[in-house]
Amino acid sequence: MDASAAIVAAVRAFVDAEVRPVVAELEHADRYPHELVARMRELGLFGALVPADYGGLGLDVTTYARVIEELCRGWMSLAGVINSHTMAALIVREHGTEAQRARWLPRFARGDARGGLCLTEPHAGSDVQAIRTAARRRGDEYVVNGTKMFVTNGREGNTFALLAVTDPAAAPRHRGMSCFIVEKGQPGLRVAQSIDKLGYKGVDTAELVFEDFVLPAEGLVGGVPGRGFKHVMSGLEAGRINIAARAVGVGQAAMDEALRHTRGHAAAPHVSLAEMATRLTGARLITYWAAGMKDRGERCDLEAGMAKLAASEAAQELADLGLRIHGESGQLTTLPAERLYRDTPLMIIGEGTNEIQRLIIARQILERGGAGSDADGEPDARRLVLAVRQVVDKEVVPAAAEHERAHRWPADVMRAVADLGLLGALVPPDLGGLGLELATAARLVEELARGSTVVAGIVAGHLTVTDALARFGDRERRKSLPAMTRGETWGAAALGSVSGRAGTQPAPDSGVIRATREGDGWVLVGRTGHVDNAERAGIFLVLAHDDDDRSLAVLVDRGAPGLAVEPVPPTLGARGLDVGNLLFSGVRVPGSAVLGGEAAARAGAVARLGLAATGVGLAQAAFEAALRYSRERTAFGQAICQHQAVQLKLADMATAITTARLLTLHAAERTEGGDDLAATMARLAATETASRVTLEAMRIHGGYGYTNDFPVERYYRDAPRLLLALGGNEREREDLGRKLAAS
Repeated sequence: MDASAAIVAAVRAFVDAEVRPVVAELEHADRYPHELVARMRELGLFGALVPADYGGLGLDVTTYARVIEELCRGWMSLAGVINSHTMAALIVREHGTEAQRARWLPRFARGDARGGLCLTEPHAGSDVQAIRTAARRRGDEYVVNGTKMFVTNGREGNTFALLAVTDPAAAPRHRGMSCFIVEKGQPGLRVAQSIDKLGYKGVDTAELVFEDFVLPAEGLVGGVPGRGFKHVMSGLEAGRINIAARAVGVGQAAMDEALRHTRGHAAAPHVSLAEMATRLTGARLITYWAAGMKDRGERCDLEAGMAKLAASEAAQELADLGLRIHGESGQLTTLPAERLYRDTPLMIIGEGTNEIQRLIIARQILERGGAGSDADGEPDARRLVLAVRQVVDKEVVPAAAEHERAHRWPADVMRAVADLGLLGALVPPDLGGLGLELATAARLVEELARGSTVVAGIVAGHLTVTDALARFGDRERRKSLPAMTRGETWGAAALGSVSGRAGTQPAPDSGVIRATREGDGWVLVGRTGHVDNAERAGIFLVLAHDDDDRSLAVLVDRGAPGLAVEPVPPTLGARGLDVGNLLFSGVRVPGSAVLGGEAAARAGAVARLGLAATGVGLAQAAFEAALRYSRERTAFGQAICQHQAVQLKLADMATAITTARLLTLHAAERTEGGDDLAATMARLAATETASRVTLEAMRIHGGYGYTNDFPVERYYRDAPRLLLALGGNEREREDLGRKLAAS
């Protein structure tokens, strides 16, 4: 175990052994947890981000976020004790002079100096540039007058980072602000009141009043006036990641409580558990994604804001759903559920309200030209993703509308896709493929879906079949793979059937394929649901159930006697996908065609990843269309992207897409290890995101979005297919919830 993991493990043990047993008593008494704070000092947490050279732990931001998550899993207030302190320490670490670092960082690390942040004022709220607290230079000192609100550690702390106006005439106003390190003990600084709160009990939140408070000039951070706004904003960047990590910890606590309750009550709703697990996983991923960017020294103001927004909203929903799962007992103060419900609004409000955060996110998106799907990963994979993006922009996007209107299978585009080698993305190189990892393949499907969900659907189904053949097929069957990588033979996955009662004949429209052993082979009976690319495919991968209701993946050639491909009527969206139903009337297959239960589980996960990646790509296309239109269309004399209502939508859309993308890539990695639950979560999040974002894009377009002249009406029609595939999202939620409750 490395040092970072050991610290996280020590904090987890501390929370389980010392925090959880006493949190209810301390929280309801609103009593400062002196003993727990002392233990946090012993663990070195006050110096979490202070370099080791100054006596701190020197953690990276990602590890610090994990520590905060663990603390908040036990009690969110404990994170408040060290977070404001850590932000003050960070300001000194990043912007202080060497003398200031030498003076204050060791004291911060030991917890002798217990810090806080004096930023918010009674009249200013989230508008930091509206502060009035003034620091007037007088020789070798400054005289401070003003009031600061919501100062965490205001009563128990003794060393604060203070933002004050030093040049009232500066323009813009933030250039006249400076940051100081202020210590208690001198006249003119008093705690006016402690603030009673809905939650976040135990930790002190105070109003501090400065009345002719004198501080030495060496308290000016960095020694140069006028730079304080920048100093504080850089601290808030880490602070927003901290808020996101808090939200993940509180969300995990809500999830844990809901699972405990569900396992003791058979009638508890499993669907809510699935929603909670999906939101929690997404919140955790986007939090550590932003923290990783911070650790790499990359610009992450947009990403930290997205993490704060996504995670805090997720925590609120988790706390609410957890309360509902408990029913009437959830409101009892003897259970943690009501405390978590009271705590979560703080993350929505803290470090800038989410409404303000949305505006900041939107403005950054507009400044950067979009919040995009930049390729990550190894250089070779990144180059391939960018190459596919170019083909999509040049060949897929221009042809998509025409193919869709004509209900025409996109033969010319599919030739271009085959020429890129994408049809063999998951096939080993010795069989003519690219041998890519699932995460890279998911990025490729996303890029294709940005141009056409029809093209993405064809490729996703084809990849599901080739992956199963490459992994589980015998030598003879694997011989068909080179032709499949070239697009000479197409594969289609028929995995949407549901389990039926063993020993019975499936109803004609049940979607159940029954497999019965006969001699050395098997006989298939039943009818599938909709199968993408059914009319073009030469090989089908079919989900069937044996007499013991076990799942089997079965390979069936198109020409097998007793197999009929039935075309379906025109569909709402994804026109040209050549959807059909497969009718099995006693189709006989050899034993080698039955790949087994492991193959069925893997194929289901890969198919769900395909739906997730397609959902992300569709949502990205809709978002880009809305962003373009909002820049071009004017209302009341300015581009509609400058209107607050539109900016709020753009921020929510971009944040949801980013979360769905991270869930999809995470699920791809987990699927490689045999975890199929992550793929279900990704499918749920990404397809629901596609549904919401396409509708929001239409709202932004207004009446034009309802016409065929703009692509958003097509995006809106394409989204339901992703929600309804493989039995539909409602069934997926129920199945996922039951698995979570049983685990």
